[in-house]
Parts: sequence; C-alpha cells; structure tokens
Amino acid sequence: MLILSGNYTDAVRTFDRAIAIEPRFFEAWNGKADALNRAHQYNDALNASDHALALNQDYVAGWLNRGYILYNLGKYEDEMKAYETAIGIDPESPEAWFNRGYALAAMGRYDEAIRSFDRVAELNPMYPNLQANRDIAVKNRNASTPFVLRYGPWLALICFTILGSGWWVYRKRKKK
Repeated sequence: MLILSGNYTDAVRTFDRAIAIEPRFFEAWNGKADALNRAHQYNDALNASDHALALNQDYVAGWLNRGYILYNLGKYEDEMKAYETAIGIDPESPEAWFNRGYALAAMGRYDEAIRSFDRVAELNPMYPNLQANRDIAVKNRNASTPFVLRYGPWLALICFTILGSGWWVYRKRKKK
C-alpha cells in the first residue's frame, strides 16, 4: 500500500525492516527495488534488484522489475535481456512479452516489437494498452522504412507487367 500511495521513503524503510529480519527474503529485496525505482533512485534500485535475483534467479517478477529499472537508466539492451530472461523462465508471461515489445520499440526494432505484441495478444488479448502500443510500433516502422523499400517489390511487379504487356502488344502489331 505504501508504494501505491506514493510513500516510497516509508516503503523502503518497511522493506529494510523485513530484510533485517530475514535477509534472504527476495520478495522484500524486489519490493525495495521497486520503491527505489519509483523514487527515481535508479542505481540503488538496481543494487536491490541484484540482491533479489541473487537469492532467486527464477523470480519472474524480479526480472520484470529489473527491466523497469534498466529502462529508467536508459540501458535498453540490458532491459531487453531482463525481459528475455523472464520469458525464458515463464514463456506464457504476457507482461514479459509486452515489456520486451516496448523495449524493442524504444530501440527502433519495430518488426520484433510487433511480433512481441502479437505474442501478448495470443496470451491475453485484453492486455492493457496492447493494441495502442502495437499500432505505434507499426506506425513508427512504416515511418522509418523508406517508400522504395516498403513498396519497391510491388512497384517492380507493376513496371514489369506494364513493360511485358507493352512488349506483347508491340510483337502482336509487328506480326500483322
């Protein structure tokens, strides 16, 4: 409740008390990382995340939280690795796939982002903001792809069809 109310300082203190009682309480380390991240203390958040994941490397929520922290630090490649690790642990996690897509879009890798968003749609078609983020990735991909590359094959086919038809008409008339 403290995190949801925006009381990050008290949330960190509460998690610190829990950690003092049970230092191997990885969920408390992850909660502390979340509170620090929301308080914009990203390096401290990353350290807390390190502790959580050292205690339980198969903790999907910990890898997702780590991805959020790395995003805020602008470390998009590392963020991607965190989400891919979460997917490796739980391939059916729509949250991991969604955040992977979001990270890929931030790196300009729109086709991969769209495929990730499509995977989320398979897992949970009602996932919040899914269609909006997929649409943005498609729009950005189309805007970043030059016209010739996007429509080149179709333009070439049309040109060859016109030239072929013209050649056929020319040959027909020449025979008459």
